[in-house]
Amino acid sequence: MVSIFNQFVDWFLKREEGTGEEGQGPLALMQDIGDVHVLIAEPEGKFASDEAKEALLQGLVIPLNERVGLSARRTAHVFKRTNKGTLENQFEDVLRDGRALLQKEGADLLIWGKVEPELQSVRWYFLSGVVGNANLGMPGFAENLLVPFEPDMGSLDVLYAAIFAACVPSHPSQALKIGEHLLNAVDPLTKLPAGLSPRKTSQPVKVSTMGMCAVVLANIARRAKELGWFDPALKAFKTWEDLVEKEKTPQEWALVNNHYGWLFEEMATHKEDKQAVEHIEQAIRHFEGVCTVFTPKSYPLEWAAVQMRIAGMCARMGRSLSEPDYLQKAARYFKKSLDVYTQKRYPLNWADAMSHMAKALMLHGQMVKGAQSLEQAGVAFQAVLKIYTPEKYPAQWANTQNNLGATLFALAKRDPSTVAWIEHALMCFNEARSYYAENGKVQLAHVIDKNILRAQSLKEQIEEDIENDLLN
Repeated sequence: MVSIFNQFVDWFLKREEGTGEEGQGPLALMQDIGDVHVLIAEPEGKFASDEAKEALLQGLVIPLNERVGLSARRTAHVFKRTNKGTLENQFEDVLRDGRALLQKEGADLLIWGKVEPELQSVRWYFLSGVVGNANLGMPGFAENLLVPFEPDMGSLDVLYAAIFAACVPSHPSQALKIGEHLLNAVDPLTKLPAGLSPRKTSQPVKVSTMGMCAVVLANIARRAKELGWFDPALKAFKTWEDLVEKEKTPQEWALVNNHYGWLFEEMATHKEDKQAVEHIEQAIRHFEGVCTVFTPKSYPLEWAAVQMRIAGMCARMGRSLSEPDYLQKAARYFKKSLDVYTQKRYPLNWADAMSHMAKALMLHGQMVKGAQSLEQAGVAFQAVLKIYTPEKYPAQWANTQNNLGATLFALAKRDPSTVAWIEHALMCFNEARSYYAENGKVQLAHVIDKNILRAQSLKEQIEEDIENDLLN
């Protein structure tokens, strides 16, 4: 897509130069910034007739274009997921080809799907043109919304909001506008749970509609500053959870619990939350529930990713509360992920999990008596250096050297009789400092300089104590 900023600059320069050329003024350009441009692909599957397909697509394009902030148009492309491999493998072709089409067409979001004739619906998926990290309330590539062939207002309200929730903004101005449009979509979504049961629609459509409603409300809660915004999301999740049966639709049930876990995690990190510990425990329970569906055998990479998420959540809680039990729990979950992220098959995932495990153990060791956790952290950091070499991954190598130095420094303070600890720590600190200084990491170099001074002072003290012991 041509940069809106560049368009604005071009318009401004033409105005200043008095070229007299016609073009979009700044107000029109800012309106473009607010719009999310959507491509609607022809869904996979058979229709009763070409007229029926045309009516269905027009039944989406027309009402979406009547909504604020959207610009929708059709594409004749058809996208299909496969049924082999991991979830990411199943969508790999769509992710690649869909983003290529979005770039070519200058659009922000692709809606593609599959006809479900037995449900008289289309299962629509969402693909953002900009790649972004999965986040709370952001519909992922595997999540979808069942929309009836003749959609009612509730389905259209949810689809409208889901488009904004699924779109990764391309620039800050668009992010602000998307947030504004989402807030405007709140009212009909909060009323949906109360009016869902009497709807004359199939159970799968009810589940799908309520699920996407809950996901979008979670997105809005994440963006909002007040903790109270989580209340409608919690109510929507409870309604969604009550509609889903694990035995009949295990993946759907797992998605409920995955987003539910994220919601509680997000609440726990909110500065106003007075029940952070309780919410973290609820999050862990939901994520562990996900792992009863996405098992190490059936979905190994998805299972490992959930272990990493639980571990990271526990590590953050342990640091913020200075609670060693959570740090120990984090280390256990990081270690569990190594059952899938083996050094041979996934060396970078292995190194990342090992690094995080070592950091949790290091922090745990600094909070408790004894040297066991610190020694385990030191061994793990040294193992990681087999992958993070200075030639291939210099930044990760320097960070690992710094963490190893901090671990050895802590061990030296616990056991001053072992000079080797502090000497090795100083060597690690100096290795890391060289990289930071050479690459302009001024603040990191300044911090490590303080650590080097403290380590050098401890080394001198240890040497002096040893010398006095010999003299005596």
